[in-house]
Amino acid sequence: MLIVMDLNELLDVARTAGEPRPVDRSKIGMGGVDPLGLRQINFGLMDRVLPDLNNVASHIRPYTLMAWAWRRVRHILERGRRQSAQPEEMRDFVDRIEAIYAWSQFLIDPKADIPGAQAMRPMLDAVRYRFGGEEWEARRNMRRYSTGFISPLNYGPSLRTMGWLIPIEGAAGIFQPDPALEPVLDAFEKRVEAELDHEAFHRFGSVSVKRADAERWGKLWTMDKPRAAEAKAMFTRLGGERAAPARQKGVALIQAAYADLADEEATYEDIRMRMADRADAWNSANDRPIAADEWRAVQIRQLFRLALEGLFYWTIGALLPGPRSTGQLAQAFIDAVDETSKADSAGDWILVSKDTANPVQRLRSLQKVLRDQEQLPAAIVAALALCLREAPNQGHPFENPDRLPLSRAKREAEGWRELSPAGFVGRVLEIWIMAQHAYWSVGRGLADARNRGKTILRLRIVMDEGGWTLTPGTTRQGNPPEPTPDRLETATSLLVECGRL
Repeated sequence: MLIVMDLNELLDVARTAGEPRPVDRSKIGMGGVDPLGLRQINFGLMDRVLPDLNNVASHIRPYTLMAWAWRRVRHILERGRRQSAQPEEMRDFVDRIEAIYAWSQFLIDPKADIPGAQAMRPMLDAVRYRFGGEEWEARRNMRRYSTGFISPLNYGPSLRTMGWLIPIEGAAGIFQPDPALEPVLDAFEKRVEAELDHEAFHRFGSVSVKRADAERWGKLWTMDKPRAAEAKAMFTRLGGERAAPARQKGVALIQAAYADLADEEATYEDIRMRMADRADAWNSANDRPIAADEWRAVQIRQLFRLALEGLFYWTIGALLPGPRSTGQLAQAFIDAVDETSKADSAGDWILVSKDTANPVQRLRSLQKVLRDQEQLPAAIVAALALCLREAPNQGHPFENPDRLPLSRAKREAEGWRELSPAGFVGRVLEIWIMAQHAYWSVGRGLADARNRGKTILRLRIVMDEGGWTLTPGTTRQGNPPEPTPDRLETATSLLVECGRL
């Protein structure tokens, strides 16, 4: 258990205490979405194929809207009586435009594909909303860092990295649109120019907006109908001449995979699969871009991470009845994998694999059995066999050794070649699961404590007298792990809106 209090604080409390006193029961939250610390390498690999994207910012119109909102700030300053404004006034105006837009879209479609549906729900029944006062300030501040477009979790990072917004030097948090976007913003403004007399669009400070106005505006600037100029500007920044070279190659790979499939009904999953295929699976091997090797590496790493987190999940299930030793856990795992009975060593078993399957296929097969304690071991073995077979000899510079890069896993696995299958699994359990989990759980827990965060029990498995056992409070297996979203749906959605797919 980690207690968020340093030693000096404990000494001060003890020094001033005159007598014993009751204290509140410790509240411990079970947590840890990255129990083995393996996920960061996934993001590093994705940045080699589709950098500066995330899994949320999948529509063109929010980019246009935010650039236009900052242009309206300039319009107010240039045409109004005021020569300047406080930074917070300008940010408040842009936040208001963004919130009005989100409000308007949820009014015309409660399932609109933008972040913040739950946070905006109280506004949906309001006849009128005042963008001012304590309630608005609390909502505005929450949206800036969580559900708003400008949030680091949503469109915020790519608005800047893709060149829609340019920071103004010396003014933190203040932006201007790229001057090259003026024709795009002009085309967008024509949709709403008859509404610009409303105070919400031409003044700073507190304003009120009727629900009926928001509904009307929602139909004028609906998200699913970007103008041709918007689509052209987005593609230029997504995969065209203004895009980062790595993203140009990644976008070209998506387009090449879609073209190779020659199927207008191809899904994200079909495209993901073809992108990760070996050259001989393509209809025309010469059309397979070199970036496909990077994408396959992304999927192999996804598979490796999910296989180990799946083993961690299986281990929790195996320990629910009570403590077990490493040998007992390894044997229970092996007993569920039939083909190991014919192998004398790991070198004749998991390390002899000639598997050339698509890693996405293995990933989906693994996902299907994550909740099946009996079938899961065989799927984990198949996944690890492919990953170790395709593991590189050298890691990338961003692959910290303590995050178990595949190159390190390959070297360690080769060192266990002579062990029996059960012995091999035992090493995996002790080194890749238990040690890795303890290292990251304690490290993250101490970081939480230093930052005076929540008291979170991240450590789920510990060694006790009877062997490995679950920490107090772990009474169920919980939810199985999931693959890290790989940004493909975002990129594909933007390409469709650009008319390039």
